[in-house]
Amino acid sequence: MCLIAEIIHTCSHEKVAQAAVASLGSCFAGKVGMTAGARGLSIGAFAARAVREFGEYSGESERQAIRDAMGRSDQPILTGLQLILSPVIEREEAGA
Repeated sequence: MCLIAEIIHTCSHEKVAQAAVASLGSCFAGKVGMTAGARGLSIGAFAARAVREFGEYSGESERQAIRDAMGRSDQPILTGLQLILSPVIEREEAGA
């Protein structure tokens, strides 16, 4: 199974997504938590929703950029998850 497909398959589940976000470190998890809270969601629910939406709506160029970054990472799954969540957090921070 492709690593992006693995992220989508596993992190579409709230509890798995919450644990994975926690594994990304307290700074990033804090950003996810603030964004999730602003939407009235738990960290796991927010992350799982973002991953499912990425799986449904992302294009091949976006997926390829993530695959490229994952290929250079010691922790490809966590890197991929962070790259999936980061644009969502940035949009929220920008007020979009």
